[in-house]
Amino acid sequence: MGSYFYEDEEKGMLKEEFLDKSAKDWAKSFINPKFDSRDRNPKLTSAQLRRFHIEAKTLETKVNALENPKDEFLKLRPIVKMLKSKVAYACPIPGRDKKIPEEFRRYIEEMVDNIDDYKDFKAFCLCFAAVVGFFYGEGGR
Repeated sequence: MGSYFYEDEEKGMLKEEFLDKSAKDWAKSFINPKFDSRDRNPKLTSAQLRRFHIEAKTLETKVNALENPKDEFLKLRPIVKMLKSKVAYACPIPGRDKKIPEEFRRYIEEMVDNIDDYKDFKAFCLCFAAVVGFFYGEGGR
């Protein structure tokens, strides 16, 4: 059994579902989040999606600039993990205005929690790019 993102232990075979069915399902859940009568759960706007995607792409550029990303990624991993605090800020506790749906917060947290090394981060970037594509393809605005 492989890791979260991969089919194999060597992390050479990315789980296809993350770039296809799962990515599409996540994107749809951001466009049509579950309604919660106690708390407003907004749709994800393209501006908010872009904000987080740009953040991930900026981190990817920094990782790609490392001389030996396999060994040096640990230096940047804490910054990658900060994506969770940024998504928490945009999706605060009930009673305050949420800028993003709970589904998006859960997606980012789940992805980031499973990033242990350089290969996991690269897989996350690919997955996120697929989600962004499906978001727009499914009518996200």
